Amino acid sequence: MTPEQIDLIRGSFDRIWPARRKLAGLFYGRFFELVPDAHRLFPADLERQHLKLMDMIAAIVGALDQRELFQSLISHSGRQHAQFGVKPLHFVAFGDALIWSLEQQFGPAFTPDLKQAWIALYNAVQNEMMRAGQIRVTH
Repeated sequence: MTPEQIDLIRGSFDRIWPARRKLAGLFYGRFFELVPDAHRLFPADLERQHLKLMDMIAAIVGALDQRELFQSLISHSGRQHAQFGVKPLHFVAFGDALIWSLEQQFGPAFTPDLKQAWIALYNAVQNEMMRAGQIRVTH
């Protein structure tokens, strides 16, 4: 990621933090539309999960310029997700739902540059989580 992308993500995250519960609700609604079978990976009451999602995103955004901490957070999360039974298709749907939710939250303020920055961040996170969890794409 470029320094400009990091700045874009940090600025946008600061703007969405006050509406984090709404964003998490949008995200999980979309995620479960994309992969209904993923419901089995989550508790019935998603309130805590909403908070965990936003706290993890906050931690990742906060560690963007601290490579070792960034790597450690994502690697640990990747190993946990592998234990929960997360599959590659879940990662793809997660990314799609995240970007869609951000588009809904920001509207026209979700510029092409901002979108590309979030996609770059998610791709980096996804790749490291899958590597750390030894989650392989099978054909």
